[in-house]
Amino acid sequence: MDLLEGITTFARVVEAGSFSTAAQRLKVSKSAVSAHVQRLEDRLGVRLLNRTTRHLSLTEAGSTYYRHCVHILAEAEAAEQAAAALQHQPRGTLRISAPDTFGWMHVAPAIPEFLERYPGLAIDISLSAQHVNLVDEGLDLAIRIGVLADSPLVVRRLAPSRLVLCASPAYLTGHGTPHTPQELAQHNCICFSAMPWGDEWRFASKSGEIRIAVGGALRSNSAEMLLSAARAGVGITILPTWVAADDLRTGAIAQILPRWEPPASAIYAVYPGNRLMSAKVRAFVDHLARRFGKEPYWDGI
Repeated sequence: MDLLEGITTFARVVEAGSFSTAAQRLKVSKSAVSAHVQRLEDRLGVRLLNRTTRHLSLTEAGSTYYRHCVHILAEAEAAEQAAAALQHQPRGTLRISAPDTFGWMHVAPAIPEFLERYPGLAIDISLSAQHVNLVDEGLDLAIRIGVLADSPLVVRRLAPSRLVLCASPAYLTGHGTPHTPQELAQHNCICFSAMPWGDEWRFASKSGEIRIAVGGALRSNSAEMLLSAARAGVGITILPTWVAADDLRTGAIAQILPRWEPPASAIYAVYPGNRLMSAKVRAFVDHLARRFGKEPYWDGI
């Protein structure tokens, strides 16, 4: 027997003054009400009610137990109302995981406005290049980039993640500007070690896809390091526009082979199940989607 169900039935019997009236209020049979109370007494090993054909009365133990039941049911109702309120008004702590570079460049700047809009919320955000298990880590939401593996998580696409080929003007002046993807094999290419293609760079155009084996003096799993090296004139690299946008605007680096872009991916919000999607998750995902825009602000190069 569910203990809370037994407590509820017992309290309703006491308040109604009879099994029949309690059964009517609970919309169950009289025999079911009687069975609940009997099993509760068996569980406790004490009689709670004195029963006669005409009258019910509380035993001393029943009177003490009933007082505690009233408090338990009040707390249960308050908990239910609090949980329901969280479904409609964002409150509590929102626990987020995001990629380190994208997190500090584009998620972190979105947080102050969000917290100002929802003063009942707090945010606990962890930045990491690794994908973590949301359920095991007690997370509400994760931001992920690239091709997603099949999983039971709910996925919402937030924005495209375009990739561009770029280098500093100084490097291009000293080593020449490639005019075809094939010419990249003759250049010092700075490779992103986490790229799924490895050192075989891929490009797409109206003519189709082409794959070029490249190499160079530097490789890293850090987009910031790739950007810094490209800016310093080390070589040519591939960067997401959400990393490179500011440097492309200022001219610190320049896009090359604009007609041949690497295959784009996307930026996603992922979260466990949406059947009872909490208001705080929905509010933050909507906030990011609005902030990034249909055409992301970083793509206005």
